[in-house]
Amino acid sequence: MVLSPDCHHLLVRPWLDPLVDPLGHDPRGAYVERFWLGVLGPSVSFFLRYVAERLDAAPDGFDLDLAACASALGLGRFSGRTNAFPRTLTRCCQYRVARLVNGVTLEVRRKLPPLSPTRVANLSEALRQEHERWIARAVESAG
Repeated sequence: MVLSPDCHHLLVRPWLDPLVDPLGHDPRGAYVERFWLGVLGPSVSFFLRYVAERLDAAPDGFDLDLAACASALGLGRFSGRTNAFPRTLTRCCQYRVARLVNGVTLEVRRKLPPLSPTRVANLSEALRQEHERWIARAVESAG
């Protein structure tokens, strides 16, 4: 993800995905907190929660003041590629929970997919077992 140095705002819109959204998990939910947090890291997780709240209030999208958001999340100032907040936005795109559509529009997933088998395999043994139980309960309640 590359933002121009003079970019101070982004238009944030929901990333609608007909495959992921029906079975995905709200970024504020227990699944994301328990299983995605170790993958994404806390700054991305809190950014996704922050955006989810804002998208609840403005479902079609909103203007995100980057400096204000960085400050609200405790990530310092939005300046320089090595600062925490620009790295958080880059990480969002790397993990495909957000995507920069053009230089000024960021689409963010409203729902995160279940972990892939590869990501599950990288969890600790205890978390792998917990994930297996979680999925079994979900399948049982859906069936």
